[in-house]
Amino acid sequence: MRLALVVQRYGDEIHGGAELHARLLAQRLSARHDIEVLTSCARDYADWAMVYPPGLTVVGGLRVLRFAHPCRNDLGRARVPWAHKARFVARALLRRLPGALVARPRGESAYDGEDFLRRQGPHCPALIEHLDASADRYDAVIFFTALYAQTAVGIRHWGRRSVLVPLVHDEKPMYLPVFHDVLRAAGALLFNTEAERRLASRLYGLDTESAGVAGLGINVERPGADAVAEVLRRFGLSPGYFVYVGRVEKAKGCDELVAAFLEHLRRQPQAQLVMVGKATRTLPPHTQIHCVGFVTDAERDALVAGALALVIPSRYESLSLVLLEAMLLGTPVIANGACEVLADHVRSSGAGTAYLGRRQFVVALQSMASLPLPQRERLGALGVHYVKRHYDWEHVLRLFDDALASVAGLGPGLGPADVDT
Repeated sequence: MRLALVVQRYGDEIHGGAELHARLLAQRLSARHDIEVLTSCARDYADWAMVYPPGLTVVGGLRVLRFAHPCRNDLGRARVPWAHKARFVARALLRRLPGALVARPRGESAYDGEDFLRRQGPHCPALIEHLDASADRYDAVIFFTALYAQTAVGIRHWGRRSVLVPLVHDEKPMYLPVFHDVLRAAGALLFNTEAERRLASRLYGLDTESAGVAGLGINVERPGADAVAEVLRRFGLSPGYFVYVGRVEKAKGCDELVAAFLEHLRRQPQAQLVMVGKATRTLPPHTQIHCVGFVTDAERDALVAGALALVIPSRYESLSLVLLEAMLLGTPVIANGACEVLADHVRSSGAGTAYLGRRQFVVALQSMASLPLPQRERLGALGVHYVKRHYDWEHVLRLFDDALASVAGLGPGLGPADVDT
């Protein structure tokens, strides 16, 4: 089929999250279909600065069409209206009542969230115009990440010949009423996990029983002992450390991680924490906390494989490639149980611990540090089994092929006035 894949950022330099998910999927689908990526010119979500030039380029052998857009806040600061913030804060109470947690749209751009989408960025009107003019160009369009404008607006223009990978998180922006329409505009929904599918149903009152749970194929290989030892030597590390992989920022729970680790350090003064990834904030210097920044894939895998455990303090994950890759590498995990997705992974696999709150976080670090090697190896083996069983590429691609074949036969894209709300 002739496919387009819409995502907010795209490039070999963009690591992790929805963007990496989209790129890995596009590369795999390109062996079966003719695929073109539609995206912004941004490399960094923090400012949406146009680093890449607009127009056609090639990334990893795939055609990529980039569209111009303003920088963040050029159109005004994106703010979630107080009424929806209140629903987010009161969501535990609202769950006891019948009906969706998120208010229905009422045709007001500020209230519904249309203003938020435009101001949050990347705002790419030319991308939407391209979709409007491409009914004969693509058999189907895959949209990634409901939260961003090019998906939230584009899918309502394109209509039923679409597959939406929504990546829904339990966070304030997802309480905007516009997302009732966004998720209902898709010809097919493919969630990353059962937890995400349950969340979408709670938020928007959707019947998600017919929606698929596809996730992503995971295929890393555990490095040998010599490779791990060499990487530890290169970074001046000794065995017995915890590792974090991802953006080093408050939104990812890194402040809580550092605080819990420092408390753990008072009981185990030799403990070490290695933080891998781009830092958007400066952490206080500490001899037992090693911020190594970006590393190669091979170095990252060796650092994870050599760790006592991978620690994921984030509250907002829709799949967590990092966690699944660590499991496949045979490394136990310590994850924030307030994130339903992470809690589900840990509970279903038995490959680690899900904590709630600072006290349990510290206890989890202490317990993992004192766990005998045979028991840690058993946790690692459980993780390997879980990932191989649930995140095989052929299984994932079969689900996408079925969804694409289904929506491609639905006829021309529907205009926004025709979207079923």
